Amino acid sequence: MLALKIENLAVSFPGLATPVLAIDALEIAAGSRMALTGGSGSGKSTLINIIAGLERVRNGRVLWGADNIADLSEGRRDRWRASNIGLVMQDFHLFPGLSAFDNILLPARLSRVANPELLKRAHALLSTVGLKRPEQHVETMSRGEMQRVAIARALLRRPGVIIADEPTASLDLGHQISVLETACDFASAGGMVLAILHDLNLAAEFADHLVVLHHGRVVAEGACHETVSDEMISSVYGIAGAVGRVPAAHIPYVLPQSRHR
Repeated sequence: MLALKIENLAVSFPGLATPVLAIDALEIAAGSRMALTGGSGSGKSTLINIIAGLERVRNGRVLWGADNIADLSEGRRDRWRASNIGLVMQDFHLFPGLSAFDNILLPARLSRVANPELLKRAHALLSTVGLKRPEQHVETMSRGEMQRVAIARALLRRPGVIIADEPTASLDLGHQISVLETACDFASAGGMVLAILHDLNLAAEFADHLVVLHHGRVVAEGACHETVSDEMISSVYGIAGAVGRVPAAHIPYVLPQSRHR
């Protein structure tokens, strides 16, 4: 089980006077279901790339357990990520000409670990994410179906952490809930889930820890029922009076139409 700790992280891009990401301190416990949200351009994808080891940490520390990935070379980061992280990115990175089943298994086959147990698990994961045609080539699938293939692939080798960039963006309502329930089951078994979610209503139901970015800074963090407030929504999104709460569970929800009441 891996915990995440970020210290004094700063990410700058050429031509920009200020860092696009500046996080003094952030800690996420092992087994957490963390949702990362914020407006477009707030630094969410940059942060995901950093903590997944896809981009090099030049300033600060990113510790997964005892491993500071800022100290790892690109090759060592790649090997660390392959051993510990399941990734679901916006572009999916599926291979046309291969079936859904073969796309799920491809990383395991390239690593020469695709044993009969993993083949059986691949079929089970296809069922879990609601795909009934394992031999269908991915280029003939809808974007929502391709997203579910990518989710199943990320889960295949039972990584310690799932990192997902908008994993529900292309899914219908039923599959959004199903995928998030699968993520909850993964976390309940000891894994950590870190997901960018623009839909605050899904985040409020799914996440036990919400991190809100604004202009590259963490402006709110904590349990959803404490973090999602009219003040936060107004300061980050410029919409006032949009937050209500489900009475029984005290789960917050965001209804933009409420601003007219």
